[in-house]
Amino acid sequence: MNQDKEIVAYIARGIKNEYIRLSRKNSLICKNEIPILEDMQITDEDRQDSIELRIEIQSALLQLTPLQRKIIEEIIIKDRKEKDVAKELEITRQAVNKAKKYALRKLRSLLLDALT
Repeated sequence: MNQDKEIVAYIARGIKNEYIRLSRKNSLICKNEIPILEDMQITDEDRQDSIELRIEIQSALLQLTPLQRKIIEEIIIKDRKEKDVAKELEITRQAVNKAKKYALRKLRSLLLDALT
């Protein structure tokens, strides 16, 4: 009887901790999302801005090292896991993560400079 209570308490703690983890993850995602309005009309000016933004992104990507560009392409664009990319490139997952973070920081800086 006492062991059953301990098991139930253990499971309840596990569920609570998972809820907290998922809530934190969701709040981070929501904080970084850009809201999209379904009834939004796309104008020619929006299309022009979109084209200019794509050109700026391509230009910024070309300023990365080939390794950084490959990592960004695989992880961000193709939505692959860091460990899979690391295995393919024969480097550690930590090296992939470090290169990705540095590349994203560099891209952010380049794009902010270009768009201001």
